[in-house]
Amino acid sequence: MARDNDLVLSRLATFNASPCGTDNQSLCGVAQPDQESFNALTADLGQVFAPRLANPAETLGEAGFAIAVMGSVSTIDADAEYWNEAIRDGDPPGSFFTGHVQVRKGLPFSFELAGNMAYLGNSEMFAVGSDLKWSLHEGFFFMPDVAVRGSVNTVLGAEYLNLVNVGWDVSVSKDFGLAGMLSIAPFAGYQNLYTISSSRLINAYPQDPRPPQTFEGGDVFAPEFVFEQHTASNNRFFLGARLHVWVLSFVLEGVVGGKGATGKRVNQFTFSGGLDF
Repeated sequence: MARDNDLVLSRLATFNASPCGTDNQSLCGVAQPDQESFNALTADLGQVFAPRLANPAETLGEAGFAIAVMGSVSTIDADAEYWNEAIRDGDPPGSFFTGHVQVRKGLPFSFELAGNMAYLGNSEMFAVGSDLKWSLHEGFFFMPDVAVRGSVNTVLGAEYLNLVNVGWDVSVSKDFGLAGMLSIAPFAGYQNLYTISSSRLINAYPQDPRPPQTFEGGDVFAPEFVFEQHTASNNRFFLGARLHVWVLSFVLEGVVGGKGATGKRVNQFTFSGGLDF
């Protein structure tokens, strides 16, 4: 069952049917996909589903374990033609809400492994993925913690769409104790995100059940097409802070995203709450 924020990729193609054949009763035509609009759409959508950091550079430690629930808002250009064409209800919102669940486990030698899932509100689309973070050094007196992370996720539930995010980031943070009862850790960093997208076979004229065929005289009925694989690269910067009280952890994060095809950035604001053991 599709919802308003799901995609109809067949709208990003044109099919001008015209009579053909010896009896002039059959219809012919060739689907013409708009590859540029598909590239722009998936570059934006990849940022909407991009892995969130929502944590300082320090790791949980070898015995550490954490689980968090996040709510995130991502802004898009709702006036962009490709969004108006592709989104099911034809009226894209100015921002998308995504819900996230993240589970992290500390490993030896300052490594940390995470699994995450994200769901796009009012749609059937969600993403699953994992991250691996390594803290180059942490907890050294007044020096900040520095970490690098690699991440990957894939979008599921989008009809005909293949979309994978692969990225890496570097972050820096410093933990400060407050009143001996809680701590606050500001963090900042840079992320390079690659969104790899393509489509499965799409029919631009589904009301005609005939298979593709060629008629006498060279007329062609070819309503099926695919969008070719495209890789978009976006430079993103993030800033946030974590408040830690006992085993409770709260994070606020903002991301300045890469520019879309219309020049508007896909920015994000995320709030996270969870438990650190």
